[in-house]
Amino acid sequence: MADFRPRRLRAWAAALFLSAAPAFAQTPALPQEPGNCGTIIIPPGLGIGPGADITSFNPLFITSAYNAEAAGLMFESLLWINRDHQINWQRSIASSVTTPDAGKTYDVTMRPWLWSDGVPVTSQDVLYAFKLIKAYGTSYAGYGAGGMPGLIASLTASDAAHFQVVLKHRVNPDWFILNGLPQLAPLPEHAWARYNTDQIWQGQSSPAFFRVSDGPLLLSGFTVGVDAAFIPNPRYGGAPMHFKRFIMKFENAEGQELQAVESGDLDMSNLPFALYAQAAHLPGVHVLTLPPAYAWQELIPNLANPRTRYFGDVRVRQAIADAINQPQIISLAMHGHGLPDYGPVPVVPPIFLSPAAKAGNYPVGYNPARARALLAAAGYAPGVDGIAHKGGQKISFTLEIPAGQPLRIEMAELIQQDLRAVGIAMQIRQVEFNKMLSQMVHEPHAWEAILVGESLAAYPSGEDLFVTGGYLNNNGYSDKKMDALVAQSTEEPGMAGLYAYQDYASAQQPVIFLPNEQYSLLVRNGLHGVGDFINPLGGWAPEKLFCTAPAP
Repeated sequence: MADFRPRRLRAWAAALFLSAAPAFAQTPALPQEPGNCGTIIIPPGLGIGPGADITSFNPLFITSAYNAEAAGLMFESLLWINRDHQINWQRSIASSVTTPDAGKTYDVTMRPWLWSDGVPVTSQDVLYAFKLIKAYGTSYAGYGAGGMPGLIASLTASDAAHFQVVLKHRVNPDWFILNGLPQLAPLPEHAWARYNTDQIWQGQSSPAFFRVSDGPLLLSGFTVGVDAAFIPNPRYGGAPMHFKRFIMKFENAEGQELQAVESGDLDMSNLPFALYAQAAHLPGVHVLTLPPAYAWQELIPNLANPRTRYFGDVRVRQAIADAINQPQIISLAMHGHGLPDYGPVPVVPPIFLSPAAKAGNYPVGYNPARARALLAAAGYAPGVDGIAHKGGQKISFTLEIPAGQPLRIEMAELIQQDLRAVGIAMQIRQVEFNKMLSQMVHEPHAWEAILVGESLAAYPSGEDLFVTGGYLNNNGYSDKKMDALVAQSTEEPGMAGLYAYQDYASAQQPVIFLPNEQYSLLVRNGLHGVGDFINPLGGWAPEKLFCTAPAP
């Protein structure tokens, strides 16, 4: 995984400098020589959710999984985390990491690597990246996650291939190595030092700014709302690419993606669940089912909005969780392709699950009678219209969902029915994806609840999600015990802290955890390696893709 930060399906819109580069022609992806695919055209979001536009290529500023996919093609990871949540040293710039004092000091050795202009990648580029992280502060996309940057007491380089990180105090080494260190991916000081921080921010979507990178691909063009185009990096030190161009085409509706694959405008796309049976028989394509992304869906209740102050009562949040029939959502909306989720650690792979979660013993789950009892215990009684109320306020809110996404629409409608059955009224409003999530961050009183997906870091701690004031804590949730348990999970070695945190979060429901879908892709025949190309943690490995002539 090109792990610059925890991968989010959320995206924060900012005042971006959007390039006016010319659009690229839609070149058919036909093999031009044995193993070579010519041009590969795909949408963002494969295997994790409906597509969305790319808005930034700079790893310092990307806060959506879609932007992370693009940036991960351009910048090599210091540490590449694979689908088993282990370091793949063959795909990492670092060749070793040691902690001589069991959690406070980390010594990192880098292997020889080159920027695309032939300049060596060195430890000085790591120090430069950290300098920028500190300079941007809370504007840095990974602020707070993995302890960055405030946990670091010093970062020094002994030579071009070695650097040392000293923390302010000893922490859980597994957590820092998986969530903190990967954020220190080198950035090209020799190319960027001429720019000030404002210029770097303004250039985050400009191909001209990214002439130098060290990942498998180079950005060759970007057209706002249309596509981003890449070519292989001739100085890339890893495995060679088997294509001449790679295009991320922005298709924001699942139906559009499917039609584009059928017409030949895309080489693969997410397969809408409702069309799974029909698509399996389409000529010239095949269906590939992926492992579930390391993620969950979530209904985010806004505790900071005075209109929905009832969300601040844990019993109301638990009642919502108990009212929602997750098996039905999986059966009807996901057509059987999903996994239930009641807490902050996905069930697949199970390596980080607490004993209670492994046994399926969650404090919430589909139980309408218990939901009604919780509302009654919180002082709410059904009115003449059947909607729970207390002190003149009804539990009635509007759920915003991304526009044009059939899965989210059907999920919302099923949730609406479930909540109405226990006395909670919910309206549904479709909003353009980036607009909806920008509003979530910048207008805390403008929204009441939002349905999105949350994609996680390799170590599923909650320091940026559920800690008071956490960078991604946008709904005003605050709980002292949660803060203490998250701190325990990140500071104490072993898994006890992580187990306690996830069990408590499952009871608290700071967001309402919802099922995680398991996507299938529709792939054009002749294109291979797709299963290895997509990492459940969100990264892409383009070197895995290759082509053979499609069967007649």
